[in-house]
Amino acid sequence: MKTPILLCLSGLLISATLIAQPNNNPNNRNAQKGPRSATWGDLNLALGIPMYSFAETSSSIPFGLTFNVLHQPQLRVPFLVGGGFTYLHAGGNRVNRNLTADITAGGILIDQLNIPLEFRMNNNILNGRFMLRFQAPTRFVKPYIDLVGGFNYLWTATSVYDRSPQRFFAHNNDNGLITRNTQESSFTWTAGFGVGTYIYLNSNLYLNLNATYLGGGWARYFDRNQIQNWDVQLNVGGFAGGVPTEGALESNDLAINAVPKVSRTDMIAAQVGIGFIFGKAQRSSSSNVNRNANPNLNRNFRPPVVPPQRITPPRRR
Repeated sequence: MKTPILLCLSGLLISATLIAQPNNNPNNRNAQKGPRSATWGDLNLALGIPMYSFAETSSSIPFGLTFNVLHQPQLRVPFLVGGGFTYLHAGGNRVNRNLTADITAGGILIDQLNIPLEFRMNNNILNGRFMLRFQAPTRFVKPYIDLVGGFNYLWTATSVYDRSPQRFFAHNNDNGLITRNTQESSFTWTAGFGVGTYIYLNSNLYLNLNATYLGGGWARYFDRNQIQNWDVQLNVGGFAGGVPTEGALESNDLAINAVPKVSRTDMIAAQVGIGFIFGKAQRSSSSNVNRNANPNLNRNFRPPVVPPQRITPPRRR
């Protein structure tokens, strides 16, 4: 694993040294007067492929979205700095249960209500990272290498919805949400490197292809197969003296008997999306000073017209 990383770092240093050499060619001086900096962004579809112990303990193939923003201070220097976020959905399940509510008066059962409830369980991964990118200063195809470091946050959330027409437990909520609870969560580190390329589409738009290896620390989480086999139970008795009301069912009334898994969180993130440049690239103030100091650099400058002079031949004596 160390050998590929050392080769990548060596290539970065050699390429940076070659590109950063001063260019004294007078034919290229005008090209240096163009835009000096740029801010890049990319929005991608992402697919996570678990690796090593994460692949052995997890049956999930997470998918989601990635968004990155990087700034390039000098276009002639192929280094960019920035960061980004990735949200991955790692499996989910929906379970329907009927809650029976007894309506009594003076210890006498008057009626029973069957209240349909819906339980939604979702596994989620949020990745935040700092990025250092080496990007080739080419035009139509821009290959790049990323060095990344940040965090992974994994959590399993369960939401309970009231699907009865009367909305007994959720009078003030149009979507019927009663309560939401987080069954398990873990926060851990991540670090790795990636390779990708921008492919030119138009002046500010590129096709982005990327694959990034993300090594991750140890975490506790529920697997996709676990939540699909959950037996959801409600710790709620009868509602004596009347119909159930909003607030009668809370997050601590939800019981799920399951043991979370423990492993590292290494994965490869395959991404495809679009890359773009925010606004217009900025010009340095020095280029404007040079244009004002030397009118020959001004495109609108026209030399004065000198009228032709009549030359009189010398007279013969």
